[in-house]
Amino acid sequence: MTIALPILDVGPQRPSYAQGPRSLGSVRLLRLSITDRCNLRCVYCMPEDGVSFYDRKDLLDARQIVAVADAARSIGVSHFKVTGGEPTVRGDLVSIIQGLKALDPDDLSMTTNGVLLPRLAGDLKRAGLDRMTISWDSMKPQVFQALTGRRGYSLNDLHRGIEAAQDAGFDRLKFNVVVVGGVNDQEVVDFARLTLDRPWTVRFIEYMPLGESQLLADGLDTANLYTVDNGLVADRIEQALGPMRPIGQAENPLGGSTGEPGEPGVGPAQVFSLPGARGRVGFISAMSRPFCERCNRLRLTATGQLRACLFDGGEVDALAALSRRGGGGNRKQIIEQMARCVAQKPDTHSGHGGWQMSRVGG
Repeated sequence: MTIALPILDVGPQRPSYAQGPRSLGSVRLLRLSITDRCNLRCVYCMPEDGVSFYDRKDLLDARQIVAVADAARSIGVSHFKVTGGEPTVRGDLVSIIQGLKALDPDDLSMTTNGVLLPRLAGDLKRAGLDRMTISWDSMKPQVFQALTGRRGYSLNDLHRGIEAAQDAGFDRLKFNVVVVGGVNDQEVVDFARLTLDRPWTVRFIEYMPLGESQLLADGLDTANLYTVDNGLVADRIEQALGPMRPIGQAENPLGGSTGEPGEPGVGPAQVFSLPGARGRVGFISAMSRPFCERCNRLRLTATGQLRACLFDGGEVDALAALSRRGGGGNRKQIIEQMARCVAQKPDTHSGHGGWQMSRVGG
């Protein structure tokens, strides 16, 4: 009797234990991009001349954004992250936060470059925002200016934003540091040292080639030189500051290996604590160690596209399930679109994403 043997697939393999990520039931976080506009021009995000932004009339209004979040909440999505572009440039941000908070998520957070927080932090806290993640890529004024690409804002503006967030009651801030080889990678120990006497989490993110950016101007091969393996970053930090202990997420009642409270959120960061530190150090290693098999997120762009992956799309248009401006949406249809989108998640993402980070929601 002849037995047909399976054809071996030498490509990336999905772990047998993974429930998803193509199951809608595995989605726990919805990232909501509320604008593609940004007041900075970071070199890893945009080309030197910037990008063409969508017309404001093409963006989802506040009720449509909340309608998508409401559909997600009805199927058990427990965490919302408001992103951009830069969400603080949108005039109705506080109203959006209020609408999302009314859905009673377990966690409502926002990513921001921080420079507009002096006028917004208090209102955001009162509106119900639980947590805030601030981008901070250099402690050196000239390097900060070079990375952010805009003369209108300085490192002092960021410092004032951080102070405003703390004054408003956002105590356990998270900071995202995109590590760019040859630019700011020599600062990683200084950033990690911030966690020694502050209850902050500093997360190091490997540079990811997405869309068009100044770092991609000379081609992908050259741009790859800017990606620093987080394993090297961790080694450098431990050599300077001592061994790190792993910390679990807050939803794990045991927390980390020491039993201390876990890290808020359900994101992909691997989080650690330095000896005697009040805060934590995290690593998001999408390039060297893709975490696709445990991806638990879905993205909504500012124009109503559901997107399965930061790199590899799987876009599904949610607009058909949303009412015209001033209305909400059809919850059942939105859920169906979400299921279609999640089903398109890749086994492992590619090495270069086709959309600008500012349009996908980072």
